[in-house]
Formats: sequence, C-alpha cells, structure tokens
Amino acid sequence: MHTQEQELVEQHLTLVRNIILGTIRLNESVSGMGYDDVYQTGCEALCHAARHYRADRGASFETFATTVIRNRLLSHCRQVNRIQFPLEYLDAPLPDSTGLTYRDTLMDVKAGHQDMEAATLSFLTEAEKKYSGVTRKGIQALMLKYTGHTGVEIAARYGVDVKPNHVAAWISRARYKLRTDKKFACLWQ
Repeated sequence: MHTQEQELVEQHLTLVRNIILGTIRLNESVSGMGYDDVYQTGCEALCHAARHYRADRGASFETFATTVIRNRLLSHCRQVNRIQFPLEYLDAPLPDSTGLTYRDTLMDVKAGHQDMEAATLSFLTEAEKKYSGVTRKGIQALMLKYTGHTGVEIAARYGVDVKPNHVAAWISRARYKLRTDKKFACLWQ
C-alpha cells in the first residue's frame, strides 16, 4: 500500500469497530465469529477499500469504505455459517413454542426410523425367499449392510475366497432384480 492509502486506513480504523458493533452479532463460542476474527476481516476490507478508492467517482472514502467493509463482513458471516452451525442443546426448547425439546423430536425420529428399518428388513426377508443364487446372496448382503456391516465384514462371513468387491457385485445384482420386480419397487422410491 502507498503512504496515502495507509493514512486512509489509520484514520478510519474506528469505522471498522462501529460497523461491527452496529451490524454483526458476535458470538465467541463460534469459531470465526469472535470480535478479534471479525475485526481482522473488517481491517482487511478497509485496506481493500483504501487500495481501490477513487475520489474522482464522487463518493467520500468513508461512504465507499463503509459499503466495502459491511459487504465483506456479511460474506464472512455467511461463510462461517456454512462451515459451522451454532451449538444446540438437546434439552433446549424448540422455537415453535410447543413446549417440546430437541430431545423429544429426536425420540420421534428414532421411533420412525426403527419402524422404517423393520419394514425394510421385512421386505428384504420376503424377497430373499423368492430369489436364489447370486441375487439371494445380494439380498442377504443388503440386509447386513442395512444393519451396519461393512463389505469387508460381509465378505469375511462367506469365507476366505470372497472379496468385498464380490459382495458389492452381489448387492448390485440384487438391487437390479428388486428394482425390476414390481412387488419390491417401493423400496427404491
């Protein structure tokens, strides 16, 4: 930066502080949203404004810098929000004023997930009876995958000669057969 640009920055450092306090909601518990982090971003924006300011365009430096700093700070907040969400406690009440907590809704989701898991395993058990050979092995492997086993673990169950890519091929065959079977097509929608 040139000497004139450095002087502009030094004269307008309070502008960064005022914009932060008037625009940004600081949160020290969120990484990147503490005062020091936001202030640093604001100072970088002020330097950028000083380098790109042109007096012949009619706006004062303060007006130009305010716009540049505010936009840069808002972009910074959006980026931090995409990276890290604020911490929500399970016993905190939901914002919809129903009196429920996050834990209460988690229990409902878990119960619904268990119902869906039971229905899916029931479909697969029924399909296993219908098919044989590689397709049947694929359905068995799908059930094991669905209950949390890895391809390596499933291959180990079938013996030394079975590799995980064989298990993947069986599952692929089973999925193809089940997708084309009208009775089981609901599993894939």
